[in-house]
Amino acid sequence: MRFNYFIPGLAVFALLIVAACQPLERPFQPTVKSGTRIVPGPRASLYIEPVQNGPEELSVALAKKLQDLGIAAFTGDKPENRYHVSSEIFLKDKASYVIWTVMDPQGEKTNLTTTRKIGEIVDGMPIDTADLDTTALHSASDIDIMLGGSGINFEKLDKPRVYVPIVADAPGDGSETLSAAMQDHMVKYGIDVLPDQWQATYLIKGTVSITKPLAGTQVVSIVWKLERRNGEYVGKVEQKNRIRAGTLNGPWGPVASAAAQGGARGILKLLRQAEPAYFNKKSG
Repeated sequence: MRFNYFIPGLAVFALLIVAACQPLERPFQPTVKSGTRIVPGPRASLYIEPVQNGPEELSVALAKKLQDLGIAAFTGDKPENRYHVSSEIFLKDKASYVIWTVMDPQGEKTNLTTTRKIGEIVDGMPIDTADLDTTALHSASDIDIMLGGSGINFEKLDKPRVYVPIVADAPGDGSETLSAAMQDHMVKYGIDVLPDQWQATYLIKGTVSITKPLAGTQVVSIVWKLERRNGEYVGKVEQKNRIRAGTLNGPWGPVASAAAQGGARGILKLLRQAEPAYFNKKSG
């Protein structure tokens, strides 16, 4: 009985061996094998060459700005088989310029090129005193657009952005209502109000003081200070009014809006003085 079962099993085994010796079909195998690796696109790997006739800091700054825009840019040793950006600085009409050109992995020029002004040449001013950070920022925006990005919205970047913390020392609900009213009026004036002070370029700090009751009245003073994010003092707006004693110990109601409206007008004047380039561009 064992012999009868062993023979069929042996036949199956032999068939398997024979089948294993035959070449197998590989329908998904490419007919031509390639020995080259796929080259990453320029946004995935972009080498920034040292600037010709210019400071090395400019190429480093450009790489950093491109990284902020989502492009994997880098400097250092030049890799093989990668997209890269070449550059050259030249002088024209007493000003210095840099021209950036995107090169393909074989080192051939593409039609992607942009030129940016670095600065004026005044009495032989060395190029390293120019504003390289601004040049790198605008150059990165150009390259990002050439590589399919949206670039940088410089109008939005230059626009003043304010943060209004809770007003200090206000009685009743004045601390919250004054802050909220100031935010509302600044928005009506077209100023961006942000919820995070670290993203803002200016802070509007309000403080309230009230005198002791005298003959049934009090004098309320509100001071709005405008400061840059780094703490630099820009200016202030002061408001004073005589009120019936105890009027503001509860809800401020429409008083908060009226006070903030006057304060916002004064803050807007200070912003216009602090940011003339933005407001002149807007009005023009």
